[in-house]
Amino acid sequence: QPKEFLLNQSNWNCGCNVDHAAEFTAEELERMEVVQVDFENVKDLHDQLEGVDAVVSCLGNRQFFIGDRVAGVGTKLIVEAMNFHKINRGVFMSSIGICDDWPPVEWHWAGGAMACLFKTISKREFRDLTKAEETVKSAKEVDYLIIKPLGLGEDVVPTNEWKLQKKKYEDTVDINLAKLDCARFMVQEAINPTIHNNAVVIGGQIKGKK
Repeated sequence: QPKEFLLNQSNWNCGCNVDHAAEFTAEELERMEVVQVDFENVKDLHDQLEGVDAVVSCLGNRQFFIGDRVAGVGTKLIVEAMNFHKINRGVFMSSIGICDDWPPVEWHWAGGAMACLFKTISKREFRDLTKAEETVKSAKEVDYLIIKPLGLGEDVVPTNEWKLQKKKYEDTVDINLAKLDCARFMVQEAINPTIHNNAVVIGGQIKGKK
């Protein structure tokens, strides 16, 4: 199927009301490989990961009331496929406030708002992301990095900079991080790993600090 068609498949229920294909330039579409995978068919996913050296996964929907929750089931199948092909390195996106990062963003009021959502209308998202993170952490054959990004707003301009929270309650990061900078960090860690079997909060670089 054409890439433009696959990017807008109706069964990809992400909750977005946009033309996904229109988000990319003709050059980007040319460079991109888009494949259709049946997540109910484990062999289908296995076939797509054959010959892969590392996996970057951004499964998970944080939009309450809209879209599907695929982080838990999807991550389980990805880890199974990685083990089948002996793919050692995996970089996974989770969320602030999941597992050992509770409470989220403890230095900023936005953390309290996120905690309130997770305890109320976003319980389903919280459970789904928790299941995904627990699956990764229990995968003994995977050298994993789990990232918990802040920001990712549509209007945040990429700077090719980011900051990791070194220690909870003692270190802070800027709450605005560009999507492209987050992606750069994930790919960088997939190709040249520096953090092993750990989960980190990543945000923007605080102005005036390095």
